[in-house]
Amino acid sequence: MFIKKYLQRDPKIQFTKAREAFDRGQYEKASKMYENVYLKLETLEMRIISLENAAIAAEFAERYEHSQWLYLQLILYKLVNGYKTTKEILGDLDKAIQLTRFIQKSGISVNKLNYMKFLIFLSEKQFDKVSNFYEQIKSNPADKYSKAIDEAWNLIYSYETFEEQDHLPQLDLPVEFESIFREAEKVMQRCSLCEIHLSVDENQTLEKGSKFELACKLTAHAQISIHDIKLKTGTRGRTISNTLPDLPLKMSTGENYSIIYILIPNLPGSWELGPLSVTYNVLSEEGEYPTGSKPIGIDVKEASPEFKIIMEPETIEEDLDYIIRITAENIGKTVLQDVKIVIDTPETVKITEGTNEKYLSTLVEGEKFSYEIRIQFALDKTHFEGNIIRVNGYIGENIRLAKTSLKIGGKN
Repeated sequence: MFIKKYLQRDPKIQFTKAREAFDRGQYEKASKMYENVYLKLETLEMRIISLENAAIAAEFAERYEHSQWLYLQLILYKLVNGYKTTKEILGDLDKAIQLTRFIQKSGISVNKLNYMKFLIFLSEKQFDKVSNFYEQIKSNPADKYSKAIDEAWNLIYSYETFEEQDHLPQLDLPVEFESIFREAEKVMQRCSLCEIHLSVDENQTLEKGSKFELACKLTAHAQISIHDIKLKTGTRGRTISNTLPDLPLKMSTGENYSIIYILIPNLPGSWELGPLSVTYNVLSEEGEYPTGSKPIGIDVKEASPEFKIIMEPETIEEDLDYIIRITAENIGKTVLQDVKIVIDTPETVKITEGTNEKYLSTLVEGEKFSYEIRIQFALDKTHFEGNIIRVNGYIGENIRLAKTSLKIGGKN
């Protein structure tokens, strides 16, 4: 009898019995047996396997909330025992997050688990994963943990973090998570060692097609070496030149560096410039850190329409007969709509071919339109010198944009 009870208490035997129960489809029984023996097993590896099997069996038994809790205990147990890398605990964290799909009201907020995952990525300087994961979860239902994620995201990319000695929101994270939290906070502080300001001179002309300057000022709060500088401009305009330095750029504490970008707006309206993203490392330390400026918004006006008209007299056909070529050109950076060309002639001159008004629907940027008229002096006039023909160019509701004139003369 004593031997039987001893064998029943032997954790190795209980582990084997739990596995047999799982194989028979007795998942709830298997889960309880694994859970009962995991701390009694001799090796850390066997304890972790036992706790993981308990979580899997509970999920098979459709005890989803308990399975989620077991996965969280597995994560914390691994952390206490030195398991700190993404590969070793993120799979368990993902399982705990996935199980919330089957739980109507989970005792563990999915955003709390997401915040833990966010901090793990941050603590390991996996900034691409931090960014991608934030994009995935930022639209989740709001609670205190989602607000903490938003706050942490803003702190990572804010130079004020360094100046104001900000801290990540801790809330009620498990004490076993403390080391990851502190490492994430250290990384966050490192991301604020390069301060970036973007500015635009308000006295500049900000209109479609016209060049303007964007000024960028970098300030180092430690000895850093900058490896990458990128400006996000979107599709509403383009960069045509800049004064970027040769990289890497080493900066000492308190040092400033200025960059000028020359840009051209492609479209009128609101245009957001930035962020300007910088990647750097702290001298004498390993690892690179990203930071970024706050975007700035500018209002771009529609380009002012510009129009040019040229008159060129051709060879005199007869004593009193001229052919005149008229060329209208859009020299601006916007499309001209409803273009009208009006020719005014003195009493001594009449148009014999062509008309005194010409209508064009549009003239696109850089487009030219040419046509000819034939004029003749009145035969009953005895003085033909000093005759002036005037041409005016209009758009829309008789808005005059261009004018020119030509002095001509005839013979007696």
